[in-house]
Amino acid sequence: MLAAVALSRARLGRTTLSRIGFACGVLLGASFAVLAIVLRATEGTRAPLEGLVGLGAASITLLAAAPTTLAAASDRTAEDREAGIEALAATHGVHAQSLHVVRWFASMVQITRAIGLPLVGLALVTVALSSSGAMAMRRIVFALGLSVFSVIAGATLGTIATFAARMGGRRGRVLLAAIVIVPWMLAELAGRGSYSIPGALSALLSLLVDAGGGAGT
Repeated sequence: MLAAVALSRARLGRTTLSRIGFACGVLLGASFAVLAIVLRATEGTRAPLEGLVGLGAASITLLAAAPTTLAAASDRTAEDREAGIEALAATHGVHAQSLHVVRWFASMVQITRAIGLPLVGLALVTVALSSSGAMAMRRIVFALGLSVFSVIAGATLGTIATFAARMGGRRGRVLLAAIVIVPWMLAELAGRGSYSIPGALSALLSLLVDAGGGAGT
């Protein structure tokens, strides 16, 4: 089963949208890391690195997760059937119904990876820039919190994308938009953005950033 998940994740990771998402995450992570180094060099220990990481985290989450989630919402059942993946899986004892679970886990892992690698990497840069052991430990805890956020975001978006793909088939991305984007827009118009999936994830990230704000003091 683990081999099947790894294969499914690799296939998802090779799609154009997934590559765009991963590239956006890496580029943003690297850009904010450079900014953190410049701020540390120019402003010393008073540099507001946690705020910078918070801004970077929001940008990375949006631009890395959105394309990857769209990729996961494609009709992967049909794609796997056409590519002979179902037949290959059957020879290894993985039934077609089990592949739905495989795709679900693969989606969660790929989205978590797209968000988590650049996000945690950026947080660890601030650890390296710490001026004391105590500050470094607090920033490590902050980085761990961001890794947990990445897992939560990946699990949430991966589950929704897999559901949309299975229920919507070739219109999975349209269904995904109906589930995620439309309620988000309506919630924002009503002043209740946190009642939507993107809004709830944004609120969770804000809580983590606020809690990690003391890491720089």
